[in-house]
Amino acid sequence: MIRRVQPKPRTPSQPQQIHTFNTDWVLANFAIIGELGSGGYGVVYHAIERSSNRHVALKKMKYGTDKEKQIVDNEKDIMNNIYQYLLQNGSYSHIVEPLGFFVVNNCAYLVMEYLEGGDLRKYINNMRLMGAQISNEKALEIIYQVSFAVNQLLLNNIIHGDIKPENILFTQDYKVKLADFGLSRQMQDGRSYLTVQGGTFTFQAPELLTGSEQQGNSRVVQRPAADIWAIGIMMFELLAKHHPFFTNDEQNLPLLELIRRITKDAPAELPNQYSIDLKNLIGDMLEKLPSRRITAAQILEREEMAQFRANN
Repeated sequence: MIRRVQPKPRTPSQPQQIHTFNTDWVLANFAIIGELGSGGYGVVYHAIERSSNRHVALKKMKYGTDKEKQIVDNEKDIMNNIYQYLLQNGSYSHIVEPLGFFVVNNCAYLVMEYLEGGDLRKYINNMRLMGAQISNEKALEIIYQVSFAVNQLLLNNIIHGDIKPENILFTQDYKVKLADFGLSRQMQDGRSYLTVQGGTFTFQAPELLTGSEQQGNSRVVQRPAADIWAIGIMMFELLAKHHPFFTNDEQNLPLLELIRRITKDAPAELPNQYSIDLKNLIGDMLEKLPSRRITAAQILEREEMAQFRANN
């Protein structure tokens, strides 16, 4: 029987950790070092907070219209609330720490911890250039840590909604932290789904691409299983250096052909060097039917994850 993984209880001797979230900063408090990345919802800079000399990530987002404010406030609130919850429950966080928030001239700035190890996309690209392969054990560790973060969110009724290599960050010692909550949403009490719009196409689950649960105006029903599919796509790409349903030379295929492959075809074979357990686990993540797809809690309880459970 699969048990649901709960945050570790705090013993009476453990002091409660207080999460400080600064809303008094202004742009002059930061020295910009350079750009870390950009996307549909903003630009992220590497910066230094002048008074503490602390390196931070500074995410700049549009904050003029009501819709822009809703998107930004949603990301800020989800990150802040989930991080505070994890601290109060004595659970190690695989979520990027939010540090503060301020607004300047219709632009919002979300201040977060800076992760020295970069993101998983750069890691994959570097390994491809070097012709290197990740070890079986390290791949399992990354799966465990990402699944742990997703399960932490789900325990708070939150679906991330945009899991991809660019949103998986590494600490200096290559521990995983989940970032970018711009598309994350909290499910209403009693519901096991939410309606969403957006996401990164090549990481979307079959049920999202086919519109099998369409609710009009490009909005579809998204369940926690969609996050697991995205982890499976991401990990397949890490191991094989290409998407499971098209090669690196086929990225310009017609949209309908890409959708057909993702929704109908079996994924490509993973390299022979990886264990049957690892291959089967990724296969369970890439199950077409969401009702049959493995859950985050089930991933954490797999036998091959025992060593990571003990260390997390």
